[in-house]
Amino acid sequence: MDAGRREPGRPNRARRVALIYVGQPESEVRPVMSPPIGPQLLGTLLLQHGADVALFDSRLQPAGRLLAAVDDFDPHLIGFSYLSPNAAEAVELARAVRRPGRAVVAGGVHASIHTEATLATGVFDTVVRREGESAILDLYDRVVAGEPLPPIVEGTAWPDVDTLPPYADFDCYREVYAQDGYRPVYLQLGRGCPMRCTFCELPNRSVFEPPRRRFRTVDTVMAEVHEYVRRWGVDFVTIADPIATLNLPLLTGVVRRMDAELPDVGLMFNGHVNRFSAALAEVLGEAQAGRTRDGQRITVWFGFESGSQRLLEFMRKRTSVADGVAVARLCRDHDVQVGANLLLGVPTETAQDYAAHHAFMDEIEPTFPNPNILNPLPGTEMYDYCASRGLLRDPADYSIWRDTDIAARGEGPVLGIDYERVLATYRHYREEPTPESESRYRSWAADDETTTGCG
Repeated sequence: MDAGRREPGRPNRARRVALIYVGQPESEVRPVMSPPIGPQLLGTLLLQHGADVALFDSRLQPAGRLLAAVDDFDPHLIGFSYLSPNAAEAVELARAVRRPGRAVVAGGVHASIHTEATLATGVFDTVVRREGESAILDLYDRVVAGEPLPPIVEGTAWPDVDTLPPYADFDCYREVYAQDGYRPVYLQLGRGCPMRCTFCELPNRSVFEPPRRRFRTVDTVMAEVHEYVRRWGVDFVTIADPIATLNLPLLTGVVRRMDAELPDVGLMFNGHVNRFSAALAEVLGEAQAGRTRDGQRITVWFGFESGSQRLLEFMRKRTSVADGVAVARLCRDHDVQVGANLLLGVPTETAQDYAAHHAFMDEIEPTFPNPNILNPLPGTEMYDYCASRGLLRDPADYSIWRDTDIAARGEGPVLGIDYERVLATYRHYREEPTPESESRYRSWAADDETTTGCG
């Protein structure tokens, strides 16, 4: 079956649905390295529900070609998904695709946080807050029935995440999955994050449900991985959960099964300093044995974020520097690759904090040091902290300030930050030559602007 079209035998009242993802290119060479989960999952559920579905991604073609393709498909319902840095672009695209008889819907984190402002743009008929699976099916049924759409839909949690289907084979991403070399795919073990980090949107209880943790089963996860390997030749799996180690038995089971059944497929996931064990490290080490190619290897990403205990407490990380060192050593002892996120440009930071960063990074010797420059996101406690103290250079600017932007402008998103020191540290970890004696201490992030890891 062509997944961009409905199955034969579906009701002839099927309506066409276009799902448009608006995002930042992941790199100049590969603007999309791993297709996003949301559009693929929503599109698959709509296909199963009887819709005629096509996906579009703003990173894969110029705006003019995207708009022409949407018009050629001529959808009855259009769903937009985007983050804050791409909100303005999404609004302009939504304005351009509006036609009589088309319903235009926005969803995702930004729309959930800025619901009224999103509606006030006048280009969206409906905003879906929170999770979108059940909501998009309800909106589709309303379109089929000719009913008006409500301006705001409070999305409800999918009752059983273990029943969510593998992604269909959409035209939009088929060539992405067929790229030479690295062929990664995103999948989930579960949903829900109990942490309250001040720089993250997930703790925002006015937008996201309380962290009721929902998990899949090992059998379902492995069936999905096998399907993607068979269909697309996927050779790398990224578990996209904010903290994949929340359910250690589930993660351990998946690792053991992948080692036994798919030893040539690499694996990467987010760990948490407080949810990592010697037993898991041992299992990862056993699975790592014999994986000689970089793409086959296993990497655990930790959102260490700081070598300063004071800043960890300021960011409400609920971890300690000593515990971070301990889990990194545990991984190193079992030959498990470690990705280390380090957050720079944090309000109140001092020279002493930077000295602590360097001491911490020298101590843990991460395989992939990944410095990131703080861009306070709307809907986070960090954004509110900066806004209430007049620290935001432009509260309405949701763009991502990259190191090149900061260097060119001589300023950054947060007032009072020593960005010369920020840039020096950022470039130290991103561009530092690798000593021959430390061949594993290199920056993977130099070729990948994605940030993963929550603790």
